[in-house]
Amino acid sequence: MRHWKTLLLAAALTLSAAVPSAAAPPGVPAPDCAWKPLGYRTSNVAFPDTNAQYWLLHYTVREGLRITLDGRFPDARYASFASYDATRGSFTGPDGKPSVLTDHHIVPDPGSRNPFLRDARPGGKYTVTVSDNAAHRNNVLPLAPAGAAEGSAGTVIHRLYLPHGGEVELPKVTFELGGHRVRVPTCDDALTSAPPASPAPTSEARAARAVTGATVTAPARPAFARTAGTGLYPNPDNAYLSTGFEAPAPGQVLLVRGKAPTATAGDRAQPWPGRGKAQVRYWSLCDNLWWGPGEVVVNPLPDGTVDPGCRADFDTRLAADGSYTYAVGTEEQRATVEGVPGVTFLPLSAATPTAEHLLILRNMVDGPGFDGAIQRVPVGSDPARTAEIMGAHYPRTGYCALSTLTSSGPDGCPVA
Repeated sequence: MRHWKTLLLAAALTLSAAVPSAAAPPGVPAPDCAWKPLGYRTSNVAFPDTNAQYWLLHYTVREGLRITLDGRFPDARYASFASYDATRGSFTGPDGKPSVLTDHHIVPDPGSRNPFLRDARPGGKYTVTVSDNAAHRNNVLPLAPAGAAEGSAGTVIHRLYLPHGGEVELPKVTFELGGHRVRVPTCDDALTSAPPASPAPTSEARAARAVTGATVTAPARPAFARTAGTGLYPNPDNAYLSTGFEAPAPGQVLLVRGKAPTATAGDRAQPWPGRGKAQVRYWSLCDNLWWGPGEVVVNPLPDGTVDPGCRADFDTRLAADGSYTYAVGTEEQRATVEGVPGVTFLPLSAATPTAEHLLILRNMVDGPGFDGAIQRVPVGSDPARTAEIMGAHYPRTGYCALSTLTSSGPDGCPVA
């Protein structure tokens, strides 16, 4: 079974490239607009977290190109900028700087304050630069890795997790080259919040879901391993565990159990690591479709809403000892699962519930001293090594009859 990082998404990621704007001065490779939206509500690709919003700024690498982002610190759980090379991967710039600027590392403009660095109201100003000359300057993202070919593609992604009230103000964008400057307008659809696109179950899917019988054999137990998300615009502030799994047999659910890290609370900007005991900025478990462009599960519900396939720290039930138990199953099993104390429901795809799925566990921005963080596990570690390093925080799995879960609780269902 292949890891999700090996999926080829070149054909599926039909995202607009850096097309020079007709209004740009000669030689300035500015796109027509800035901040193309990406995420489960718009382009459900590359395994998005459903509590995040993403915007892409495409550019063409030119020697001496300088891109300036002028914005205001948002009121959100997390914000960042990251630049990516032509392979959609993170990289280290020629001066050794990583291609990410996390909110608490952004230096505010003179007279402003950064609410992710110290207590302050959101709205202070910042200026971020994307440039091939980052030496001895603050707030600079590398334009491209050393040796990148002139004319190769690059991308900046602006990420927000849990913006307060859903309010977003995107930074203004200026391209500069050879003494010429051009202000790039924000894309018309940048702040459009369209409902998630999710197909209704096909007749084949409904038929597959209706299959019953006690002779069905449960699939092999899945096991999480450390993966990197190479080629999928990975967030350098996140570390990932993933495992593919076969759909549970009829009448069963897949359980995932482990000790939860403590996370920053709420959806307001606050200093990191702050005065609390947060071990990570944010964490989540998401169910995705294995094949295709990397879709997160998004199920339409009869009342017109949707059930997204992610459960984050704030909507995960915890036991007294800080452990979680997820039950992955069909929407038809949801009410029963949610009636079991201490268990959190995670949905299979309503359209293709019997297809192979992919679980991704995220830890974002691990705090000092948190030895159980996914970030402590070397990329490529197998499940045994991953479990050894993470200890109680490693997610263990097992298939269980729903009747057993309801009668005996999570302790009646073995995991390993």
